[in-house]
Amino acid sequence: MPRKKAVSVTPKVGVIIANTGTPAAPTPKAVRKYLGQFLMDPRICPMPRPVWWLLLHTVILGKRSRASAEKYRAIWTAAGSPMAVAYEALERGLADYYAEQGAPVEVRAAMSYGKPTLRQAVRELKEAGCTRIVALPMYPQSALSTTASVADGLARAVRRAHFKGEVSFVDNYGENPVYVRAIAASIRKAGFSEERGDRLLFSYHSIPLKDIEAGDTYELQTGATSLAVAGDLGLDRRSWTISYQSRFDKGRTWLAPFTRPTLVRLARAAEEGSRLFVVCPNFAVDCLETLYDVPRELEPIYRAALAGEIVDADEEPGALENTGTSAARCDAHLEAHRDVARTVRMKRAAEDFRRGAHRQIADDEPFVYVPCLNKSRAHLKVLAAVLAPYVGEGSAGERAAR
Repeated sequence: MPRKKAVSVTPKVGVIIANTGTPAAPTPKAVRKYLGQFLMDPRICPMPRPVWWLLLHTVILGKRSRASAEKYRAIWTAAGSPMAVAYEALERGLADYYAEQGAPVEVRAAMSYGKPTLRQAVRELKEAGCTRIVALPMYPQSALSTTASVADGLARAVRRAHFKGEVSFVDNYGENPVYVRAIAASIRKAGFSEERGDRLLFSYHSIPLKDIEAGDTYELQTGATSLAVAGDLGLDRRSWTISYQSRFDKGRTWLAPFTRPTLVRLARAAEEGSRLFVVCPNFAVDCLETLYDVPRELEPIYRAALAGEIVDADEEPGALENTGTSAARCDAHLEAHRDVARTVRMKRAAEDFRRGAHRQIADDEPFVYVPCLNKSRAHLKVLAAVLAPYVGEGSAGERAAR
């Protein structure tokens, strides 16, 4: 009797693209639930957990949920959360890409807080027959408070799903050549021109200095990314700089220089007719910190300082304290320049941010925000190139890189 030939089955790989998360709705109740998860993460809470839990649930969440819900309402779209919409599109785009390549790869998007969860993603990949999982935290520059938090959640999800296969983890990709070229191309597409005197500000999310003292290399990574992008653009060192935004609280020392005082300094040193381009390379997709903070808080500061107004922006306000009367004190300069913050141009810019679109920049427009890569084709190429060494695509990954 002739022997039956062994059938070769190609192992299926599961890919998880992960980020922090987003509330399910722009309401105080939904935001409270989301913040309750986020702020109790051991890598986020700023003090011993029992003390922090009490303070969080008796004082902070009530005020913070209402204030944050107002901000989320300002950026919400008809399709839902801008972040959720972008990640759904990236999940579909990557899945379609691998299907076109004939690669046995399943893709899931997941969040550290909120839905879809990491546990759900791991369970679905296991049920789909994946024998390996590759997790890509969507933070080009890794940090203990972001990438490591995804690693914690992934480890729990793998244990609870009893997944026995190999798990790979992409720690960072901020110096990947495809990523660097994509960021540089987005800056060019936004209209940046060093020849006409334009300047470039790289604004990254700040982290506590205690994390750097604990071995976090985030500051080095942000510098490396900025240097690589500036190099691709061929920029003179005097035409670009780095700052950090979105400090979480005032109880700890945070990585500086902060973006607000940096904007004032750059405005006061600006030559007539020059433009400032702002890019946030550690955000994979536009979110509250870019869709709201940039057009409604950061741009007004720059415009006011450029107009010679007195601007109180000596330091970055802590997000937790930025509620109620504290918010009024922290952002008094914005109230004083309400007419600057609420111009037709600002409203048009906010709409463009939500769409992730690059608008035609007027010659007299002094402040230009460069949107994140979002759900663009360029972003899909970046993700495919970053994942290529982990999913075993071979030439397919190389084609994506080109």
